[in-house]
Formats: sequence, C-alpha cells, structure tokens
Amino acid sequence: MTSEKKKQSLVKEFVTSGISVGTANIVTLPLDVLKVRLQLQAASFSSKGKQRSGGQARGLLATGASLVRQEGFLALYSGLVPAVGRGLTYGGARLGTYSTIKRALGGDEDHISLLRNLIAGCVSGGFAAAITNPLDLVKTRLQSKDTPYKTIGEVVRAVVRNEGIVGLWAGTMPSVIRAAALTATQCASYDQAKQWWMRTTGMGDSFATHFGASMLTGLATTTVTAPVDLIKTRMFMSGRRKYSSVVNCAVVIVREDGPFGLFKGWTAQYLRLGPQTTVIFVIMEQLRRLSGLDAL
Repeated sequence: MTSEKKKQSLVKEFVTSGISVGTANIVTLPLDVLKVRLQLQAASFSSKGKQRSGGQARGLLATGASLVRQEGFLALYSGLVPAVGRGLTYGGARLGTYSTIKRALGGDEDHISLLRNLIAGCVSGGFAAAITNPLDLVKTRLQSKDTPYKTIGEVVRAVVRNEGIVGLWAGTMPSVIRAAALTATQCASYDQAKQWWMRTTGMGDSFATHFGASMLTGLATTTVTAPVDLIKTRMFMSGRRKYSSVVNCAVVIVREDGPFGLFKGWTAQYLRLGPQTTVIFVIMEQLRRLSGLDAL
C-alpha cells in the first residue's frame, strides 16, 4: 500500500469511527446522564444505605422520573455538545487507530491475534482518552445534579480559575485506564463474538451477525469497565481535592460502599453501553463497507 493510500485509509478509519461513536452518543445520552447521577448519588450513602448527605437513594427509573419532574425532559440531554464532540474526536481516535495498530502488530494465529487485539485496543483507547479528557470532564460536570454551569465555556473557566489549566486533565488516569479497558474489551470481544456468531449460526458477515455480536460485546464491556468508569466520574467531579489518586478513590469507595459499590450504576451503564456498542459496530460496519474499507 502506497503512502497516499495509507493516509486515505487512516482518514477513512477516523471518520467512519467518529461518525459511528458520535451517533451512538446522541442515541444513548439520556442513559449516560442517569448513569452519572447514580454514580454520584452513591457518594452520599453508606454501604448500609444510611444517608451521609442530602437526598434519598434511588434506582434507575426513580432517578429518571425525578430528573424529568424536577429539571425537565431536556435535562436528559445535558452535556449534548461535548458528548457529540467527544464522540467524534475520541471515537474517531480510539476506534479509528485500532485497526491500523492491529495491522502493524501483525500475527493472525488465534492465540496471538487475541493478545494483539487487546494490545491494540489498550494503546488506541488510552491515547484517545488522554487527548480528549477535557471534553469528558466538561460533559460530566454539565450532567451532574444541581450543576451551576450552563455552557462549556463556564465549566472551562471555572476549572482553570480554581485548578489551573491542568485541572482540565483531572481524572485522566482513570479515564485512560477505562478507555484502554473499554477499547481492548470492546474490539477484542467483538472480533471473537463475530467469529463465534458466524461459526455457530452459519450466518455470513451480515447485519444480523453485526447486531448479535455487538450485543454480546456490550455485556462484556460493561462488566469490565464499570468500576473504572465510577472512579473516573468521582474524580471528574471532585477534581484533585478529594482523591489523591486512582487507588485512593477506589479504596474510599470500597470502604464506604463495599466491593459492590464499585459497580454502582451498572444497570444504567449496561442499558447505555449495550445499545451504544450495537449502534457503533452496526453503523461502523456499514460505513466501512460503503467507504471501501475491510470489515472489522
């Protein structure tokens, strides 16, 4: 492949991935908002459900009903602009570079290809999260309950004023870890699930295969990334003031809420990540086919 063709291929990878993730973010944004609310709500209750600060423990449906009743339906789309912006950039970077890194690593034997896919996912996901962390931080702060911010600019100015420019990268480490785990699990699981689905059902590389394999992928991805996602959300909201490190944040959560506290918001996360993963891979497969790229 010539240098020009490689460049065109990388651009296509980035664009098709960015559009797929951006679309998925729009479709599942209300569930992302509920997930954030549930994760932050956990900080106000002990493992026995004893209230530590104002409010009342709620489940997914109760949280959603309360949010709409108190803040209006549009509150479900809080942080829409940074969510879409991050989807286009972060999604394009993490999934757009995955195939390129995977090809560069080589190795198609089964026992090597799985490790190769995991490594490629970790590298592409971590890289994408690091460069787009400010967008994720802004989105999370706009989605929190009783947020004083109305616009992206307000959040950025407040963070820079109180914590300096480096404050925009608060929570970068858990964000990078989550993105690495997400991309590695998502892409490697999808590769394996797709092959398994075709062998088991006898179906070819079709829409039904893409749909079935991506649903299985969503379940695996949610379980692997739920604890890191919770830690990331807590650190985004508290900045550098409450938690000194990723480990410190995890220890505090386990001490206050027990081991299962790390999975607070799992249902909301799966209800979001399951459909999101399906939308991402189904759209991406079609866009890759239309743009002349190989199937995933």
